[in-house]
Amino acid sequence: KIILAKTTEAELMNFREMKDKNMITAMKFLQILHSYAYIAKQQYLLILIVHMVQLTLRHGICKESCYGMASFSFLLCQFEYFEEADHIGRLAVFLLDKCKAEEYRPSIYMTFGVVRSWSVHIEQSLDNHLHGFLVGMQTGNIETAMMNVFNYLINSFICGRNLVKLNRELDSFGGKALEYKQMAVHNLICLMQLVVSTLLISNDSPSLIGCQNTEIKDLLDQAKNTFAVCHVYILGYIEAYIFGEYELAAMMVEKRQEVEKTMSRRSLYFGMIDFYDGLVFLAMARKTNDDKWTLGAAKALSKLESFVQTGKANCEHKLFLLQAETKSLLGENENAISKYDSAIAVAGKN
Repeated sequence: KIILAKTTEAELMNFREMKDKNMITAMKFLQILHSYAYIAKQQYLLILIVHMVQLTLRHGICKESCYGMASFSFLLCQFEYFEEADHIGRLAVFLLDKCKAEEYRPSIYMTFGVVRSWSVHIEQSLDNHLHGFLVGMQTGNIETAMMNVFNYLINSFICGRNLVKLNRELDSFGGKALEYKQMAVHNLICLMQLVVSTLLISNDSPSLIGCQNTEIKDLLDQAKNTFAVCHVYILGYIEAYIFGEYELAAMMVEKRQEVEKTMSRRSLYFGMIDFYDGLVFLAMARKTNDDKWTLGAAKALSKLESFVQTGKANCEHKLFLLQAETKSLLGENENAISKYDSAIAVAGKN
């Protein structure tokens, strides 16, 4: 991390080319393993990524080096080294062009789109993910193309795009995923579509997930990996919270946290997860007076405070709202109103 964080594009330009055929073959093999581990065996991601970076630093650069560096920048976000991640992600994009590694462009765009969104508004990542999808489809990299689609759709949901338009895109891309037999992404899109459809048609009705919809049960049964299971709970508890099903939301948070213990990284989604965790915990604290929920909310609030230091566009309004809810719980009504006003004002700008 220290070496790459201090490396400039000019210095990277002077890195020697990897000549050892065995090392090049190893890099290709590690890249393939990483693609499968990302979906099915995330506990191996750290080992694979670090090994790719080490081989690059020791033996020189090859086409797969840009993939390894982009993945490393993505990994650093998990440890909240956002500034270093952004820098190394930029190096990966530079290396992509230097090595003319077009076959990895969809992967780099997908990865750096996520990394970059910690520093700028999430909406700015959408075009990159769409471009990654198009290039992936054109070059036959269907799996990565579809992962770009998933990132495009989930980020569209997070940044508050029009739900009617989003629902149409979910339907279109869901059909495309099914056509190309990308069932993991197809199932995730189906889950998102259930949630978005419910938000569009329901007022005071219980959520689909709150009703224990059989389609959700089917999706959980079909989820063959921790990434998919985790996202069932993520979207499920957000929907449950919106519909006031706080006990259900809290139960899903705890189930998600159990799943995350088996993963090499947890999904942060630019502060959204900690934001909703905090809202759920505060709702439960208000309802039960149990200190464990208050403590959980305090931890979520602390996380958002640190995320705001990296990029205000995605987190500042969330922080103000969580602070407002906290002040309200404590009976500090004037301070709560001030924080609510700040949340509204900042959200309007973003």
